[in-house]
This record gives sequence, structure tokens and C-alpha cells, in this order.
Amino acid sequence: MPTFTQMRRLVVVAVGAGALAVAAIPGTGQAQPSDHEAGSPGGPLPATDTFPDDPPFDQDAAREARDRLDDVLRSPLTTLAEPGDIVVDDGVTQPVFDYAGAVRESVIIPGAVSSVDGDEIDELYVDIIRPAASDGDLRVPTIIVPSPYYHANGRGRLAERKTLPDGPLDHFPLYYDNYFVPRGYAVALLDLAGIRGSTGCLDIGGPAEIDNTVKLVEWLNGSGTAYDTEGNEVEASWSNGLSAMVGKSWDGTVANGVAATGVEGLATIVPITAISSWYHWYWHNGVHFQGHTALSLATSIQNANQLPPFSECTNVRDELALGQVTRDPNHEFWVKRDYIRNADQVKASVFVVHGTQDYNVKPINYGEWWDALAENDVPRKIWLAPVAHEKGFDFRRDEWMVTIHRWFDYWLHNIDNGIMDEPIADVEYDLGRWESYDEWPGGTHTLLRLGQPNDANDPRQGVLSLDRRNLSPRTQTFTEARRALNTQVQNGFADDDHRLVFMTDELTEPVRISGSALVSLRAAIDGADAGLAAYLVDYGTAERTNWTASGGIRNLDTISCFGAGTDADTGCYPDVERNTRTLPFEVVARGWASASYLAGQDSLRPGSGQRLEWDIMTDDYTFEAGHRIGIVVAGVDTGIQARFNFGNDVEVNLTGSHVHLPVVGGPGALRRAMN
Repeated sequence: MPTFTQMRRLVVVAVGAGALAVAAIPGTGQAQPSDHEAGSPGGPLPATDTFPDDPPFDQDAAREARDRLDDVLRSPLTTLAEPGDIVVDDGVTQPVFDYAGAVRESVIIPGAVSSVDGDEIDELYVDIIRPAASDGDLRVPTIIVPSPYYHANGRGRLAERKTLPDGPLDHFPLYYDNYFVPRGYAVALLDLAGIRGSTGCLDIGGPAEIDNTVKLVEWLNGSGTAYDTEGNEVEASWSNGLSAMVGKSWDGTVANGVAATGVEGLATIVPITAISSWYHWYWHNGVHFQGHTALSLATSIQNANQLPPFSECTNVRDELALGQVTRDPNHEFWVKRDYIRNADQVKASVFVVHGTQDYNVKPINYGEWWDALAENDVPRKIWLAPVAHEKGFDFRRDEWMVTIHRWFDYWLHNIDNGIMDEPIADVEYDLGRWESYDEWPGGTHTLLRLGQPNDANDPRQGVLSLDRRNLSPRTQTFTEARRALNTQVQNGFADDDHRLVFMTDELTEPVRISGSALVSLRAAIDGADAGLAAYLVDYGTAERTNWTASGGIRNLDTISCFGAGTDADTGCYPDVERNTRTLPFEVVARGWASASYLAGQDSLRPGSGQRLEWDIMTDDYTFEAGHRIGIVVAGVDTGIQARFNFGNDVEVNLTGSHVHLPVVGGPGALRRAMN
């Protein structure tokens, strides 16, 4: 009879009319809206999972899957009385605590601030599930998953929601409870201020989100206060004092913010495609991203939750209105929502998970956060995959379950399982080809000059070169236009009045870039401003992840179950696989800027020369032999900003214009590949 250790995961495959068979198979990724949808006004929110093309999930099949799985995995371990302590075998905690009989409870945490008008302190509603043995001598750590989505939008691929706050939950969204409670953990799902059972006003990354959530961590470490739903003060006497925070996007953003306060007892966080600075979700170098403003985002969430009325949140809403017009990242509004600035306060370890093609929560969020954590010697780990707004549970499912289990065991149960002796970074290239690195990022900034080819037979419009030889130091001009991303970059050898394209020679061997890039142009604009974009492009045909189709992942009609479950909470989820496509190019990384912002002016004097420098966001990518590295300079694309469409001419003086690429191995490696 297989044990939990031998069989972590089984899948139930639909066969015929409702018949089910059990088989072990691997799994992959998770989905999101398309790149176009993610940038549309009123489109998806930072952490919303929407899968319009996915097959419907059959809950009855999930219950049957759970029953079949429980029969297969039943062992003497599950019939014995619960132990008084965790059981560790093979370096990991074992599922020895009964999930169905776990304690389910709700508590109210007095917040740190009053976000409603007046002076009434916010109250946070928290649903908790923990092993029944923790009512005795067992002390357990807590995995906290904060979210603004438990009531309306839901969490994960199945849009799982909490029921209205009326007693303990029968169903806890996501799989953390199913998997970790039997292994000696508590799981706490927290409603952010103004959401479902919590009072207060949603303030988009401000004190009502961060400082209030700190109070839950403090209660779990023994220094805070909480009440049951009848108003009686309760202690977390079952807690070992340690907690983790985990979550995708907005949920993980709260984890970043709370860690940046340095609160005691928060041992680790796992931000998955999460924001590290809310400025970076709304703005980049003075360009305001299309879609929500801070105020409209709060409005949409409060409308969905139907509480509190806007009339009780006038102070918060007046402040949120600043986010639409304030492009200065040093404005107080953005400073208090920039967790990178407080990375020196972080005491928790950090496991970053992000999609390199996530231009919802854009790569600058993980890039600058990672750099700041490294500068402060924060224990850390990172996973990167060429998907969009996706989570590790779906783009690398089997490895994710093993890794997150060992990560939590190490940081919350103090089990020396060696995970911190392993490589710091796992990066996916190609389809399913993962590489591990002891240091990350690995690139050395390498200067490439912009020019025109001297050879009349050279098909390139512009050249990227390590030196000035064979370059013509001329000017090139394009007319700023707002166009679709693919239109901006495709057919790189073709004449196009609305862009400049610079390419290397064909590479004779692979070249890896790792880190962020910098564009530096000597330019003159015949108007008061221009919206600028720079794209790092791989010009070469290959089959790649199609991150524009549901983020790169699609649901299958088979089901996998994780951990333990009940009829109300099966812990079963659809299997997934990678969406792919074959194209002659790939947009690797992107960066945008307002010319006036770069010049430090409200507006430019038309025709005046400027030195314009801006970043292309962090990435880790390998250009294969036979491909060309390309830089495209153009107007902003349609997925970013509607208002930047000045139609001005931009003249670039190629003498003194260049880019810095983070090439692994530096100029020497690139020179060998272009020889």
C-alpha cells in the first residue's frame, strides 16, 4: 500500500461516461488573460485569474477523485491517534494530522489604523484551520494568505471564494490547507480592510493593508490581540510564534509590504508575481500604464464587495486620486507604497516566483526587489519562467509542491533539509529546460553601439555592435505612433517610419542575458513630449511559450488532488499544460518612458537635443545560435498607454547612442558569438 511519502500526488483521468482511473503523471503551468486584455481599461485586476477558454471544472468528479485517492492512499498512519508532535521522515514533515477533524475557527484582529472617516479602528476578519492536536500540546506555525479577492473575484484557477462570514469555513480556497494542515501547520486566510468580513477602506498598498496585517503576525507571535466572533478575547496559544505569508500578485504584494516592516515572527514570505512598489504597477519613467488608477481599482473591489459605502472612505479615496496624476516616484503617496525602500528592514527570508513575460505585475517589480534584498543579505531564492501572470503551482507543479514544502519546513519547523544549500535561482529557457544558478542575476553590463551598416548588401536597417568599425555614424528618425506590440517589432528588416530597429550579426553560439538593460539616446523631438518604448527582441524562429494565450497555460480535463480533503473541500484541481507557438521573433523585455520625464522637465523645447536614458526591465533569456539580438525603439504600444500618442518626429543621433545589455560573460562572450 503506498504511503503519503511515496505518492505525493495522483491525477484522476476522465474515462468514458464518468468512469475514473487513477494514474501518476507530471503537471505544468497556470493561466492569465492575454497581453492585450491585461492592459485594457477596466480589465483584469492585479491578481485575478480568468480563463474563458478553459473547460468547466466538474465538482462531482473532484469529489469522486478525492474518494478514490483517499482509498488508494489509506494506510495505518491515517487510523492511528494523532501524535503530539510533527513527524519528520526523509527530511520533510509527514501528513499525520486529520484534515477532516481539524479545528476551523474565525477571529477578529483589531487593526493598526482607522481607514474609515472618523476614528474607528479597522477590524480584520481571519479564517483559520489547524490540526486538532494543537488544542493540546502541539504548537504549529501559520501560513497566512491575505487577499482582497475572497468574496467577489475568487482565488486560483477555479476562482475559489469564501462563503459569507457566518461561522467557520467548510471550504478554504486554494490548496495550502489541504496539503499543509495534515503536516502540522495552521493556515490563516485574511480578508483585507474593506473586504468581506473586515471593516475599513481599501487603500491600495497603504497602512490599511500593510500595518493592519502586521497585527495578525503579532497575534500569532504572542504580542497581539484578537477576539472570537462573539467578542471574547482569544490567544493563539496553539502557535509556535512563527508565520509565513504567501500569495499571488496582490496577495503576495501584501507579503512584501509586511516583510518590509520588519515585524517579529514573520519567518518567510513567498511573493508570487507580486508588486514590490505600487508605483511600478501604475507608472514607468513617467508613462502611466493603461487600465486602472489607484482610485478606480479600489472602487471596483469595493463595488464587488458592497462594503463599506464610499461615503465612509472619503479621506482614503481623496488620497488615492493622487495616484492618477502623480508621476513622481518620490511623492509621499508612492513612497509609503514602495516596499523596496525598506528592504533593509526585512527579517524574513524571501522566495520570489515570477513570470518573465508578466506585464501585468511587470518584471521591474521582482528585479528591483531582488536587488534590494541582495544588498541587504536577505536569505532568498527565485524561480523565473517565460509565462505571464502565473504561479509556480501551475507552471512547474510537481517541483513546486516539493520545494514549497521543504521551504516551509526549513523556515517554520526548523528542519535542516539542505534547501538553503541549493542553488539560489531556477530559470526556465526553451520549453521545460530549467537551469540552476548559485548567483543571480549573472549578467555583466556590456555596451553596444547603435549605427547603420556600411555594407550595402547588409539587410539590416540598424546595427548593434561592440565597436564603431563598419558603422556609419548617422542620424535616424521615426514618427512616434501608438501601435500593437507585434506591429512594433515584427519584420525587423523591413522599412518602417514608426520605429528604429538595430540588430547584431547572426550569433554563432548562444548568448545569455541576465538582469536589466539600459538604453541611452542622443535625440531631438519636434514637440513638447513623446512616449518612447525600447524592446529587447530575439529575431529567430523557435517554438516558445505562447504567453499571450491565457498567460501561457491551459486547463486540461483531468484532475489532480493534493494533500487531504473532504466533500466540501476536495483539494483537487485541473491539470494544465503549456500553450506554445512558433514565430520568427520574441519580445524578450520592454521598457517605456516619457521624454519630458527623462529630461526632468514638464515639457520639452521642440527640436532641442536631449540625452534620454531609460531601462528595459529585468529578464533572463538565452538567444540561440543563428538568431540575432535586436533593439527596437518606437512609440509606446497599445497595451500600455492611450494618452501618449503625440505623433512627433524623434531624430536619434547614432553617434553617442548605445545600449547596455546584461550579457553573461560580458563583452568577451558576446564578441565570440558575433565573430
